Amino acid sequence: MLAIVLGMLIVVGGVLFFRLHAFLALFFATLVVAAATASYCVRESALDNHAANIVALADQQVELAAVGDEFKSQPGAYYIVSGEEDLPQLDAQSVWIEQFDASTATLRENLAESPRLPARLISQHDYDQAVKLSETSATSRVADALGKTFGKIGVLIAMASIIGQCLLTSGAAERIVQTIRQALGQRWTTLAFVISSFILAIPVFFDTVFFLMLPLAQAMARRTGRDYLKYVMSIIVGGTLAHSLVPPTPGPLFVASELNVSIGAMAIGGIAVGIWGVFAGYIYMLWANRRWQIPLRFDEAEQVTDAAPPNDSRLPSFGLSILPVVIPIILLALLTFYKAAKPDFGSALTPVLDTAIPFLGDKNIALSLGALLAMLTLILKPKTTWVELGKSVQKALAEGGVVILITCAGGAFGEMIRQTDVGATIANLMPSSVSGSGLLAMAFLVTLTIRVIQGSATVAMIAAIGIVVPLATQIGLPFHPVYLALAIGCGSKPLPWMNDSGFWVISRMSGFTEKETLQTFSVLLTIMGIASFLATLLAAYLFPLA
Repeated sequence: MLAIVLGMLIVVGGVLFFRLHAFLALFFATLVVAAATASYCVRESALDNHAANIVALADQQVELAAVGDEFKSQPGAYYIVSGEEDLPQLDAQSVWIEQFDASTATLRENLAESPRLPARLISQHDYDQAVKLSETSATSRVADALGKTFGKIGVLIAMASIIGQCLLTSGAAERIVQTIRQALGQRWTTLAFVISSFILAIPVFFDTVFFLMLPLAQAMARRTGRDYLKYVMSIIVGGTLAHSLVPPTPGPLFVASELNVSIGAMAIGGIAVGIWGVFAGYIYMLWANRRWQIPLRFDEAEQVTDAAPPNDSRLPSFGLSILPVVIPIILLALLTFYKAAKPDFGSALTPVLDTAIPFLGDKNIALSLGALLAMLTLILKPKTTWVELGKSVQKALAEGGVVILITCAGGAFGEMIRQTDVGATIANLMPSSVSGSGLLAMAFLVTLTIRVIQGSATVAMIAAIGIVVPLATQIGLPFHPVYLALAIGCGSKPLPWMNDSGFWVISRMSGFTEKETLQTFSVLLTIMGIASFLATLLAAYLFPLA
């Protein structure tokens, strides 16, 4: 635990006091945690991730606790590992498993001597890998964790950056906003802003969405002469939850990958619970707009004459503009539903679909197709050359590269935290009868605490997953892991204040004072995060999907 506390202090102190780049702060903290972790803790952490707990042993039958996805429940060579988990030396007996049947395993022959309980069953391959990992140097473990994190989400973040940049440069993002607003009418402009910002925040980072839509909010406030606060808050209501709940933004993408949750399931779940947070935020937005009248203070607003651009006809069509966003979502959702339903289309068609749908629904392929469609919206723009397209892609990759570095460092930091075997430590401190809702509440509160301390929602999610996953492995989940991912996403929203860059983006760009930003932005995100978390709790209880 001391190593974890030291690592957290380095991250928080490095970012807040020494003004280090987030990547450097996370990287230095990762090295320190890895160097301070005892080798037997590394081994224990690896064993916990790939072992099944033995409940009872009788003759040739082994009764197991709940078997997770990481456990290789196949016939072959195994070890029964017994002994106290906090001791460096463990007693391992080699056995051969003939077959598995639900939560029981059948041995080929009786054991020479009965192992001490509690004990664990683990394949010899995984046991050897755990021992090998414990003997690896700290720097090698950090480098390996960095590479694994990049393999999971590096390509996805790069493709999402290209999608966002091309949508902005081509005018496709502006077309989406304009079309939705015109379809709903001026009376429902705030709802149009909510829907537009939610859609745009799926492939585009929230601060970019805010930069894009704020001029439209200022134009509407100047035209009507009132409700400036409502227009600004409607952008926040729509865009902020997608940033933490719906991939491919880095936070939910990373959390989903660490919990082995498909991107399609995470996106569907994020939208489902996010709607309730948006609803709660919308109600607070209407109340706050009646409570406080915040004027449009910028002189630049005098230059804005209309919310619609003068060259509206030169923007791409709505259908082409929306394709880079909806096609990846459709493909990812299609794969999720196809795996769940497992339809049979006949001997001729089924093998083709079994190959095509997993390929197209692969997260890297789906996002890459979205990036190609986004580049198409830009190259079809009048007077756009291939050189300009290349510059836009280069800018997107440069910005996305920084995000990838931070995310990979955060992933390595979480992995080093896991290797301290903190999950077993925390699990031993918690009541043995902890419920699923208690685990969700803990995930929410851990993420919230990290968020308040260091400010970044994405970093909070990345850091929290390293603490929550080992605990979930120890206790077991009575529901689908997507609910745990959603609880972490909800916990990254409440209580943003001065150490959050988003706080200053909202304050400075909109012209709000610090007090006004705390009353509106900070309270709004807190309400939305709590409402979405309560929706997650209810959904996990009613539809556990275990």
